[in-house]
Amino acid sequence: MLALAFLRGELAGDKLRERLDAFARAHGAAPAPAGARHHRMILKQGLFRWEEHTEFTTYVFMLRDEAARFDLSAGELLASLSLPEQPGPHLVSADISILGPEQAEAALSHVRSGVISISDLEGGRAQVASDFVPDESGFVRFVLINRDLPDRRLGSLGRDIMEIEVYRNLALLGLPEAQRIGPIIREIEVGLAGLMGDLVHQQSLPEGDALLARLTNMTARVESEIARTKFRFGATRAYGAILNDRLSGFGTPATPDAPTIFAFLARRNAPALRTCETMEANLVDLAARLTRASGLLRTRIDVELAKQNNALLSTMSERTHLQLRLQQTVEGLSIAAISYYVVGLVGYLLKGMKEAKWLPLPIDLAIGISVPLVVLAMAYVVHRIRTMHGGHG
Repeated sequence: MLALAFLRGELAGDKLRERLDAFARAHGAAPAPAGARHHRMILKQGLFRWEEHTEFTTYVFMLRDEAARFDLSAGELLASLSLPEQPGPHLVSADISILGPEQAEAALSHVRSGVISISDLEGGRAQVASDFVPDESGFVRFVLINRDLPDRRLGSLGRDIMEIEVYRNLALLGLPEAQRIGPIIREIEVGLAGLMGDLVHQQSLPEGDALLARLTNMTARVESEIARTKFRFGATRAYGAILNDRLSGFGTPATPDAPTIFAFLARRNAPALRTCETMEANLVDLAARLTRASGLLRTRIDVELAKQNNALLSTMSERTHLQLRLQQTVEGLSIAAISYYVVGLVGYLLKGMKEAKWLPLPIDLAIGISVPLVVLAMAYVVHRIRTMHGGHG
């Protein structure tokens, strides 16, 4: 069985379906029903099956008769097959050979290019082995030795083996992203530590504005990386969970001299998956720290603004009191000036009354008596005007 997996490229789903349907018609097979995400067709070399997933597409060839020669490499077998056009970037090539127990020793010799892993399946009724080392054509070879399992169960095991290799590689797609953002996280952490040190010594609003600009730039970078890596790290977690689920049945040792497939892959994949988890957690933690730093910095700026506002209000209050005292002084002088002119008018009036013989008092005495009365009257008039215009009494 040859299994190929491809990442979904830029080709639209309907265009991919058109190519697969054209491939089926060209080989005398019926195309897939409308809306189907998987389909199988019988070709002269065996059964061909394609399946669409969210992020990848798989092609599987179940070869038979002369097309399934074990002595030929997977690359040689693939070259003799007719395949649909590649739908996207190549991800996985797996060669799964199903053999009988009489061929076990010869089969295992083909996977001894590295550290071999072997697991017993179904209580010893089958055995699977691989070294997970791609050959010159890029295929990873698996040997499935069948003792007495039915064909249906063998098909299920073949599918599980293919999915282990596919999901193992998909889970590792997050590792390059984790390696890329590692230096970025360290750079921002150093910058944040320096910024917090500067925040302790912040003395003025211009300094606070400069710190806020630096902090905003760091926050934008972190949020950009979170948005950029969120899907990839989430997919890594999901694929890692699926991989562990598929590997759960491959943990029975077949020999004390070789690790099981479960142990073999767990030892090699776990560090990469933990690296992705750690980098994702570091990004989230760094974003939270930047948010706290932003809150502290904004509080410091708000405090500085409040101090400036209080100082400005105090200055305005002093100016208001000064203006009020000046106004009161001017009002007092205006009362005196107005009273002076009113007393003059009263003097003219009293002099006229003296000529008419109506004034019973001497004119100078009458003018002197009118002075305090006029001043009081003018003060009352000014007070009424201020009260009418909302002034202070």
